[in-house]
Amino acid sequence: MTQIMDVARRAFSPFGRVKVVDIGANPIGGDAPYQALIDNDMCSLYGFEPQLEAYEKLLDLDHPNATYVNAAVGDGESHKLHIYRQDGLSSFFPLRQANIDTLNFSGHELVRTVEIPTVRLDDIKEIDRIDFLKIDTQGAELMILNNGDTKMKAALAVQIEMRFLQLYDGEPGLGKLLDWLSVRDFEFHNLLVLTRFMLRGTRRPGFNRRMKHQVGDGDGLFVRNLTAFDKLTPEEIGRLGALACGLGQSNLGFYCLLNLIKAGQVDPALEADMVAAILA
Repeated sequence: MTQIMDVARRAFSPFGRVKVVDIGANPIGGDAPYQALIDNDMCSLYGFEPQLEAYEKLLDLDHPNATYVNAAVGDGESHKLHIYRQDGLSSFFPLRQANIDTLNFSGHELVRTVEIPTVRLDDIKEIDRIDFLKIDTQGAELMILNNGDTKMKAALAVQIEMRFLQLYDGEPGLGKLLDWLSVRDFEFHNLLVLTRFMLRGTRRPGFNRRMKHQVGDGDGLFVRNLTAFDKLTPEEIGRLGALACGLGQSNLGFYCLLNLIKAGQVDPALEADMVAAILA
């Protein structure tokens, strides 16, 4: 990964920093998926986290070129936030009891509910451009996208939580989310994260991860005009290439590089350097 990012920095940095917007930036489970961009000074970051404790953890990270806001993004109205014992379950929607009864997971005890205001993505003046939107808000993704249509017109890629088995009462179905992305020319590239569960009551001594067969949700990566690169500018392809490498999607990064070489935008010698880095 380090060698790939070395080549990516030389190839793609001339096209500008990748502008990342992270909605639901709670640092659960370690580094952000775009950490390599942070480490290589290749992005600027604007992140949102409504839960104060998680927001303070983000500030402690002291990332360069990062701005974090203790706020929720939504439709501009106030909503009731359901806070559960497991930090990553908090949502504008209540957990679906049938799901809790079926899946083997813990932390679903409701701690409290609080009414919080939200801000529309399109109304955030500090965000002048979105190259990459990461959005993980436990069911509120479509609400956010519907109120960020203008900002999203020039976005290059979206990493978004996809629910395969309903977890919350009232959350929009996956089909509606996929329709929103498809209409705006975002094409599916890869599944970056996939969460699996055992069904409740089936755990036995010696069972391991291979027994987690029930798919719950996952993070999908969608790229605008993935199959129509001629609609992207060289600057957009360059920033997309940097993003792809930063997310560990070296094939997409290499594809961006080849397109830039073909357009006479970067040194052709970088092709061999990228191949060597990928093979290392």
